[in-house]
Amino acid sequence: MTLLQKNKIMNDIKSAPNYSVEIISQLRAQKKQELRESKERIQLLTQDLFSPQKSKNKMENMMQHINAGIAAYDGLRTGIMIFQRIHRFLNRKKDKNR
Repeated sequence: MTLLQKNKIMNDIKSAPNYSVEIISQLRAQKKQELRESKERIQLLTQDLFSPQKSKNKMENMMQHINAGIAAYDGLRTGIMIFQRIHRFLNRKKDKNR
C-alpha cells in the first residue's frame, strides 16, 4: 500500500463521536421501544395470518372443522410417507454394505 492510499484511508475514517453514559442509555431505551413495537406488529400480523376465519353460520363452522381435520390427516400421512422412504433408503444402504 502506498503512502497516498494510506492517507486516503485515514482521511476516510471519521472520528468517533463522543458518547456519554446518558446518551447511551437514551439510545438504548429508544431501541428497546422500537423492538417492543416491532414485536407487537409481528404478533398482530401472525395472528391475522394464521387465525381461522370467523364463520358466519353453523355450516361454515362445521366445514372449517372438517377442513382442519383433513389438513391434519394429510400432514400426518405425508410425514409417515417421508419417514418410510427415508427408512427404506437407509436400510438399502445397510444391505449393500453387508
